[in-house]
Amino acid sequence: MKEHWAANDAIAGSETSVSGFDGCPADILYLVFKLLSPAELRGLCLVNKISRSLAQPFLYSKIQWTWRDPHFAPPIIQLLRTLLCRPQLAAYITNLHLDGKVFRQHPFRFSIPKITISDIGLEKFVAFIRGTGVPYSDFWIQEVSQGTTDALVALLLAQGLSNLRCLYLGPVFAQRSTLIGMVLRSAICEPKNYRLPDFQHLRDVSFLSCIYWDEARDKKIKNTVDILPVLYLPSLRRMSASIENSATFTWPVTHLPMPSNVTSLDLTQIREAYLGEVLSVTPKLKILRWKFYYDFGIHDAFNQPIVNLDQIVTAISHVRNTLTDLTILADCGIGGNDQFLPGIKMEGSLRAMVDWEMLKRLQVPWAFLVGFAQDKVKRLQDFIPRNIELLTITDDLRLQNDDEMVPEWPRWEWEDHVIVELIRAWLHNWKAYTPHLHCLTLILSLIMEDFGEWPPSIRQHFMELGAQAGVQVEIIEQDYYEL
Repeated sequence: MKEHWAANDAIAGSETSVSGFDGCPADILYLVFKLLSPAELRGLCLVNKISRSLAQPFLYSKIQWTWRDPHFAPPIIQLLRTLLCRPQLAAYITNLHLDGKVFRQHPFRFSIPKITISDIGLEKFVAFIRGTGVPYSDFWIQEVSQGTTDALVALLLAQGLSNLRCLYLGPVFAQRSTLIGMVLRSAICEPKNYRLPDFQHLRDVSFLSCIYWDEARDKKIKNTVDILPVLYLPSLRRMSASIENSATFTWPVTHLPMPSNVTSLDLTQIREAYLGEVLSVTPKLKILRWKFYYDFGIHDAFNQPIVNLDQIVTAISHVRNTLTDLTILADCGIGGNDQFLPGIKMEGSLRAMVDWEMLKRLQVPWAFLVGFAQDKVKRLQDFIPRNIELLTITDDLRLQNDDEMVPEWPRWEWEDHVIVELIRAWLHNWKAYTPHLHCLTLILSLIMEDFGEWPPSIRQHFMELGAQAGVQVEIIEQDYYEL
């Protein structure tokens, strides 16, 4: 953006006195304008042409909206009309941040809100879509005329966003993403065929959908094909995405992506079977955050109540030679009219991760290490990577099978004093197993205080174990119902 601004400043050079900026160096003006609020920048745009030329690059550099009320949509229609009338403004946009949670109130609990669009200016939208040359233009125009959020976001992305660096699509904007995915595929995977931006500078992408039950969305329609084109971006470094599990996993074009710059992934919804497909094309990944999620309300081949630890290890092993920071989270959802969480079964183990030499930081559920059934014979050192420095253990899935939904599978059986005893047995000789360890954290989201769980005496004993071993230890309490 600084280059755009400097060019505008040079053009305005002989007339800066008109704007009151006479004699002020460009670098100083840049720093001043950078501190102004959007409202102040809009005010400067109304002063005169020179002020507008200096303020616009800052005003348009970051488009950030949060959709909080389904009856009052963000000004996407106004922005589109402005960009179609003055397409040069699109080059100023470097950060597009569209956020908002899925609406739960009636009637939007069962239907996705539309954005009101008048016939005035619609012909320009239609002409632009026709001008892109995409084969799905009729469908796109139909959806735009109906005010579909998906179609309007796709239309915004199709503008000349040649300098876009960061893209964030929150759940309410990605509730349906068919056309967004089509535009991304056409622009990124087939850039020479259509008049669309190639997003060559786009390096940070968030594409998030509602993880829990979304009654307004047809769960038979998966967003997998909509997100996968992002991995073909030449400058991609970081991606956060809720990738659903379609019946088949197919890359959008015949050749595999090789996003050599990707170092950080934050993935949710995607299950073990497809996790490996994504990680196999990220050879330089350093940071991975993955959330296991089982939705009891969805019935398909991939959404099963089984944590396949062997398959998880196999999937993540694609990046074991570069991965330094791994976070594994786990959750499950109630389906239909059920009142209790479903049962989850553990299969396999994380034992193979012990030899992952590059891994320095790990967060993992206790159940992924030693299962749900209390077993005093198990040893933590058999599952913890040898070179770990920072280890965080959580009580994720604590409430699974709490009402014995599946009687033959164990509930969470671990008692606090037994957890501490397993930790003590490991810390007693930790230097032999994890010689680089210097911090151990327990994150407890559900403490049954009425049953005397984790009393001060147990906590004190845990802290003393850390002091005796020379390892920093801590207990962090989180509210389960606020996660």
